[in-house]
Amino acid sequence: MTFPDTARDEKGRLIPESEQTAVWLLGGLAQIRVPGEATGNAFTVVQHTGVRGYTTPLHIHDYEDEVFMVLDGTLRMVCDGQEFVAEAGSTMIVPRTVPHGFVTTSPNCRFLTIHSTPQPDRRPQFDLFLKAEIPHARALTLPTEDVGGPDLDHIIALGTTYAYRYAGPPPTP
Repeated sequence: MTFPDTARDEKGRLIPESEQTAVWLLGGLAQIRVPGEATGNAFTVVQHTGVRGYTTPLHIHDYEDEVFMVLDGTLRMVCDGQEFVAEAGSTMIVPRTVPHGFVTTSPNCRFLTIHSTPQPDRRPQFDLFLKAEIPHARALTLPTEDVGGPDLDHIIALGTTYAYRYAGPPPTP
């Protein structure tokens, strides 16, 4: 018996940090650790670093499931109207089409988001959005100055291009 995955020509791949895209997103640092193109568009991994108040508005991914893995610090997660406290070591699973958002409530926080698309004709969009629409970080630090990037209204307007929708204001710390 042959399994479909054994027919792939892909090999292991190292992605050095110097080849990873990093952006300043809404006051935090988002590093695309694994772009969709490296996984045959099966999933994307993004590492987020932020301080208290780093947040996103409530939003919905139309065809991406999202997993949050908190490495350091604490997030308040809102998922489908329920609030959760996610401390270091916690994992939050957010199925596609479910409204969600987060806010950092600890002095500092570091977490991963994994974006996957279970439908075979879809691909993760979050890394495409970050690469194309958000100013690249000048250093692997939190932004220390106004980077002149897109404002929240512009980010919301981009939703139709990248298969996400605004669902409400961001949670507060």
